[in-house]
Amino acid sequence: MKILLIFVLFFFLPQVLSAQKGRESYQVGSATDVNKVIPYAGRYQNPAFTDGQVHFRNGKTSNAKMNYNLVHGEVMFISLLRDTLLFADNNFVDRVQIGNSVYYYNPGHGHIEIAGDYGDLKLGKKQFLSQLGHEKYAAYGQYSSTAAISSYSTFMNKQGEFRYLDTNEKVLMKRRAVYFLIDKNQRFYLANRANLLKIFPSQKSAISRFLRDNEINLEVEPDLEKTLEFCSTL
Repeated sequence: MKILLIFVLFFFLPQVLSAQKGRESYQVGSATDVNKVIPYAGRYQNPAFTDGQVHFRNGKTSNAKMNYNLVHGEVMFISLLRDTLLFADNNFVDRVQIGNSVYYYNPGHGHIEIAGDYGDLKLGKKQFLSQLGHEKYAAYGQYSSTAAISSYSTFMNKQGEFRYLDTNEKVLMKRRAVYFLIDKNQRFYLANRANLLKIFPSQKSAISRFLRDNEINLEVEPDLEKTLEFCSTL
């Protein structure tokens, strides 16, 4: 019996853990408390609030325990009163660092993590929980990055709270990642072909040929990294 129990645990436990770790979508009702539906690991990027530092545009810095919240799409911090809060002065913030992760703030998109540095150009990664539609929604595999940003910005209010939907309506929330190109002047561009060519106007032919020959998908992080590595050599 013990041998059978050990076999069952050995065989099924990794699958259960894998399923829990890999889950990236949640069904949320209109009046549901998101904290009860979505577990901590689904709401935050890091397993715990970690020592972080805020770098303000005037050169000053401030320290606190911080974490990136996927529901709000912004970094949150623990105040001296032990409250978990959003920054109220993001327009004065240059960047936020949590461990080895660096986030820049962009109005309209919140905090965007730096996923790669390619000289004069950086790759930004914006992760958040986005509305995919009703529970019967089937085509979310083709959900575009532009639609994801639109959904994120309209489904949450300024306090990061869920908007009320129609009676008995349920919404599927899925973890999404949208990518940005950040130039040396900290201007943010949605990562797509048009903006890439806009940033490198004198290299349009070479970049277009590279994208075509390598069948690049600029909504996929490995392809973006490969493309920006190529652009850094031009």
